[in-house]
Amino acid sequence: MNSVGSNVNVYKIPGFNTLGVSLIRIDFVPGGQCHKPPHTHPRATEILVLLEGTLVVGFLSNKDNNRLYSKVLYPGNVFVFPIGICLK
Repeated sequence: MNSVGSNVNVYKIPGFNTLGVSLIRIDFVPGGQCHKPPHTHPRATEILVLLEGTLVVGFLSNKDNNRLYSKVLYPGNVFVFPIGICLK
């Protein structure tokens, strides 16, 4: 569990099991950055909803000649990372 008490999984909410959807909460300090190495989510689609600030997100579509899909998100924007896609 993190400092804001977020700890959601299929053991706490069994209805999430087999949906293939990932849910996470990330809090950045003002001006904070997160540079994750390229990775995939082979078992789940990830849905991101931005609540505050701005965030640059993107992924490479290995089904579309490694085309980069990216966007600057603003509060209220939603971005979907499809299952099995390479996240940048």
